[in-house]
Amino acid sequence: MKGKIIIIGESWLEIAFAGAAPTATRPGGALLRAARALAAKGHKVVFLSEIGTDKPGMIIADALTEAGVDISDSDRHIAKTSILLDIDGVKSRYTTQDDGEGFDIIWPRVEKDDIVVVGGYFALDQRIRQPMSSFLSYAAENASIIYVPDVADDRIKRITKVMPAVYENLEIANRVITLPGDINALFNHNDAERARRENFNYYVNDYEHLADEALLADAIVR
Repeated sequence: MKGKIIIIGESWLEIAFAGAAPTATRPGGALLRAARALAAKGHKVVFLSEIGTDKPGMIIADALTEAGVDISDSDRHIAKTSILLDIDGVKSRYTTQDDGEGFDIIWPRVEKDDIVVVGGYFALDQRIRQPMSSFLSYAAENASIIYVPDVADDRIKRITKVMPAVYENLEIANRVITLPGDINALFNHNDAERARRENFNYYVNDYEHLADEALLADAIVR
């Protein structure tokens, strides 16, 4: 593709345990992992997120930049990075909210042939939605907007409370890509074709459901 890919999403450090023994540490977030994969394949990728100044944040920043992802516009002012512990498949999130307003990023210029990808909890968080919505309205003039709901999230206790934001995101999107768990979380069933017919077709003509999150990077540039 000719343009760049601008991805707006969360970042955290995920630490996996088998019993009491840590087995793996990696940067977490579906959109973050897609950003790394796309940059590693030679695409020009800009990742907009909050990346801490602590050691976990440095691990995340180094992993992204080593893959070729541009994080220069991300917010690097937060002190502490969110940690996700995966202990024998049971996940627990530890987050410290920044005392400031947060999401102090520099919105990049959007040009013809660019792709803007947004999703996850960032796309629902009221702390972030106002500045992000203004950017997406501007970006839609030139770029293709891809919405990745990624709403199978432990922080969303009642899906009905965030559905207005989900629908607003659908309104501005050109494409929608759902991940495993999205259909059930949004509509309380697992039939992607039913979701296409009854829900997504009202907003977009281009909808795709992925059986594996690892397929997201390829789906973005398909």
